[in-house]
Amino acid sequence: AVYMECAAGRFLFDTGASAQFIANARALGVDLAEVDYCLISHGHSDHIGGLQAFLDINSKAKVILSARIPGAEYVSVRRIRHSITSHIDFAKYGARMVFIEENTTIGDIHIFANIACRHPLPLGDKNLLIRDATQQFVPDDFRHELAFEVDGVLFTGCAHSGILNILESVPQPPAVSIGGFHLLDSGADQNFESDGQLEQLAHHLAAGYPQTVFYTGHCTGDRCFRILSATNPRIRQFHCGDVIELNEA
Repeated sequence: AVYMECAAGRFLFDTGASAQFIANARALGVDLAEVDYCLISHGHSDHIGGLQAFLDINSKAKVILSARIPGAEYVSVRRIRHSITSHIDFAKYGARMVFIEENTTIGDIHIFANIACRHPLPLGDKNLLIRDATQQFVPDDFRHELAFEVDGVLFTGCAHSGILNILESVPQPPAVSIGGFHLLDSGADQNFESDGQLEQLAHHLAAGYPQTVFYTGHCTGDRCFRILSATNPRIRQFHCGDVIELNEA
């Protein structure tokens, strides 16, 4: 979960897997009851699992999310097969829920639903499934993933669609990009992006987006981050409790 204040209002990007983000916000002196918009990047439980807790303490915020999320079911088969679905009664909240099907702008929020697919998807996506119309679990196409841009800040969630594909779907390079790259550290059980592939991505980001500062975490492995940041120092990590001043980013 990422909280942002700017002239356009107060925003909460994703809600984490549980209500823990509420205690974290309280420790930082952030009143989540005053949030104007909650922006949900995709339907996986580690990003939307705290939404019910947020709605319990905030009675005014609009929640912007993909129209493909209600009713969808997701599974991860990494290590042990397990559900990553959160069951929320969206209908209960009526007009507070804003369901997105196409690229659109709401106030100062630019919402990108039509993500390009010219570049390869992260290899970690192969572990993630979605239930299809025949009730079978098939590889997720991540059409439920949205990217958001507010006041020059691009929020990418996990970037399951690929950070390069998301950036190519945005009209102007952002000043700041915040979100995971879904680049997992390889281990004894599975191999993901090689060192060479990570270095190539970092070079691409440096050449194509030389003014953008990338803050990544969560689903960007520590080893992957070390390789990326060694190649492109404008790629930085963020952690729970970090505060970023946009005019100093």
